[in-house]
Amino acid sequence: MRLSAADGPARVTFEPGGVAFTLAAEEFITLRLDPVLAPSVEITAWSNGISVWLPYPGESDYVILDSNGHEVARLW
Repeated sequence: MRLSAADGPARVTFEPGGVAFTLAAEEFITLRLDPVLAPSVEITAWSNGISVWLPYPGESDYVILDSNGHEVARLW
């Protein structure tokens, strides 16, 4: 799942853990997760931020990749 700051800087926060990243305009990060869980991810976007609520904390690994494909975080 790709999350990007299309129009300007944006803060992307992953809940319920509160892990956050700040993206510059046109920069993106990728959330890698089990495809079965994708329909349960809740995303809310506003002018300068994106909130991503992940399902089933503790039951799955969620990997955050930077725009070069390098792992920058692993949640749960």
